[in-house]
Amino acid sequence: MNSSTLISNGNLETEDIGKKISNSVLKKSDSYPVLIFLIGELGAGKTTLCKGFLKGLGHKDVVKSPTYNLVETYEFSNLVVFHFDFYQISHQKELSNVGIQEYLDTNNSISIIEWPEKMASFLPNPDIQIIIHHSEKKEDQRSLEIKSNVSIKPVSYTHLTLPTILLV
Repeated sequence: MNSSTLISNGNLETEDIGKKISNSVLKKSDSYPVLIFLIGELGAGKTTLCKGFLKGLGHKDVVKSPTYNLVETYEFSNLVVFHFDFYQISHQKELSNVGIQEYLDTNNSISIIEWPEKMASFLPNPDIQIIIHHSEKKEDQRSLEIKSNVSIKPVSYTHLTLPTILLV
């Protein structure tokens, strides 16, 4: 897996990183379905990153954490994004009951899963895994370690180095 670590200095920068990742994923439309894991402690910025990802695809409405619904669905003209949150899941049977495999196998889809580590043995390996850590020094700062089965090349964007994920 290729790896790149980025630093975000707040929610807006985390959203911007999400936008860039979504634009990069779209460059290779024949690789669907795509599976993305978001890993991090409570409040790390997983939903904020997902919000940026969806904005990058053109979503204009509110993006909420699917903690209580398990999944939120966002439909676009040629793509559907499933945003999952496994925080409340305690047994893999709960995933089977909602038809998780059907979601993950949907053509022209991207599945983004928060808290995938809770059901790691039940899930396939992700195409992209993003691990978010809070900085111990600055309250709004976080590091995002992006691991991907595709090549990652850094691109300068304002004062950040943001990922361009090239799907090959």
